[in-house]
Amino acid sequence: MDNTNRKEILRLAEATSVDLLEEKKSLHDILLTCKNIAKTLQISDENSWIDLELNGYVVKYKTREQLYDNLPSYRKTIWKFYDLYGNPISLPVDIMSIFGKSTVYHSVKELENSSQVVIGSQLLETFNKFISEHGMDYASKNVRIHEAKISKNEINQVLSGIKNKAQEFLDIVISLLEFD
Repeated sequence: MDNTNRKEILRLAEATSVDLLEEKKSLHDILLTCKNIAKTLQISDENSWIDLELNGYVVKYKTREQLYDNLPSYRKTIWKFYDLYGNPISLPVDIMSIFGKSTVYHSVKELENSSQVVIGSQLLETFNKFISEHGMDYASKNVRIHEAKISKNEINQVLSGIKNKAQEFLDIVISLLEFD
């Protein structure tokens, strides 16, 4: 890479870092710029996380277990469960440890535009079947989860994790180009 290109990428990385810190642009746009920087520097393969954040993690991981095992820690939350009438449902700790782990696999653009994420009953059938077969008593065997939700606060925690990862990427690029 010639000196002019190096200086231009450095300027772009520094400007993007400022935009990220001052929240001048959407996180989606920041990640698009990071993707372009990685492509220009020919380090896209080492930064495949950018594509996963932009496109969502279901592009690469198809099962809930694969998602949970491969998601960054900032994308793991706890689901809140609700019945048909919108009443919260409390579940025993052992059942929550199996089914309560949330995988926020959505694209960054989708998360930026959401006040909450709702998982409909069609995705909870396995859970409802397990409860009816393994519930401890009559009441727990007859609990039916209608939906699960991920709150705005938890979405903001995920977005904060993505911001931190983008800032780390930009800091590395800036330090490499400044001292190269």
